[in-house]
Amino acid sequence: MSSTPDQARYYDERWLNFDYANLYSLERCVFILRMLLETGIDRPRICDLGSGSGWLSGVLSAFGPTVGVDLSSEAVNLARQRFPRATFICADAIKWEPAPSEFDVVISQEVIEHIVDKAAYLRVARQALRSGGYLIITTPNLRVLNSLPKNERETVWEIQPIELPVDRRQLNGLLQRAGFDVIYRSSAVAGVGKFGVQRVLNSTKVSLVLEMLGLRRGWQSFLLKNDFGMYLTTVARAHRTS
Repeated sequence: MSSTPDQARYYDERWLNFDYANLYSLERCVFILRMLLETGIDRPRICDLGSGSGWLSGVLSAFGPTVGVDLSSEAVNLARQRFPRATFICADAIKWEPAPSEFDVVISQEVIEHIVDKAAYLRVARQALRSGGYLIITTPNLRVLNSLPKNERETVWEIQPIELPVDRRQLNGLLQRAGFDVIYRSSAVAGVGKFGVQRVLNSTKVSLVLEMLGLRRGWQSFLLKNDFGMYLTTVARAHRTS
């Protein structure tokens, strides 16, 4: 299933009124840049698949030729003005037909949860990548979302026309079936979950005790590494072809 007219209208309005990215976006950006560095590719050819307002494409374009792809024509037009170093294309991410092996790296920041046909989206990402290329992806963590009050989840975290988040197992399965091997997995933004085991792990009392013992930072690293953060962060590599 492709994107709906309601989605296109929503994103036209959303990105037309975009001002600044928030701190959560900054944390995800830091992860993406760190993983881009880890690839060891000098001047990588980058695709930002679902580029939204284009701010991330603008950042990425400082390190290699970057193409941002987005459903919203308003977003694309504004991004072309704001971030002229990057190239922007208006297209439905599951219908777009990139030249095979056009990119070294594909970035997917907070996109796949808004796609019904996730397999089609990942097929496009795989087609865009060269053999052995990298997909760097961030997406909300269903396990954490399920630990939030219904009202908070619906009014803060899931406000877009399509909200279909996944957990780690589901994401790994989707990537494997699309022709990727997961080579790095973690999460970002600790302390969000409120129910069940998340309530205990994120307890203020526990945090204070760990702070007194000098262990708080290590504890947060442990939680993020074990997918207790709000966002799943993943690097997958396209299967090599002979």
